[in-house]
Amino acid sequence: MSPITWEDVIRRDDIVGGDLETHEEGEVYRGRIESIELKDGYVNLRCSWVAKLDSTNGTWKNWPITSSGASAKISPNDIGEGRIQFSMLILGLGIIFPKGGSKLDPAKVQNLVLN
Repeated sequence: MSPITWEDVIRRDDIVGGDLETHEEGEVYRGRIESIELKDGYVNLRCSWVAKLDSTNGTWKNWPITSSGASAKISPNDIGEGRIQFSMLILGLGIIFPKGGSKLDPAKVQNLVLN
């Protein structure tokens, strides 16, 4: 892993449209990145949709919370293949998968309605 800056991440043209996966208190969430913004020392990632993994049967279910974020003071890391890993204080960690990388197929998400 090599540290980079959030400014480096935001400048990339393959982040929006990629996937955000977060691991929070033993739960896994994944969604399509709609925007990423650095403001007032905070990085805000907004997704067009998010799904939560049901660990009992391996299915993905629609989840209503579509934003996530992290303190800009904690540098993200390049973990290879265009992926970015970052820590979310108290909650866990996030991984950004760029466009063209690993993606969750929205057709596999239960109760997801796309506009």
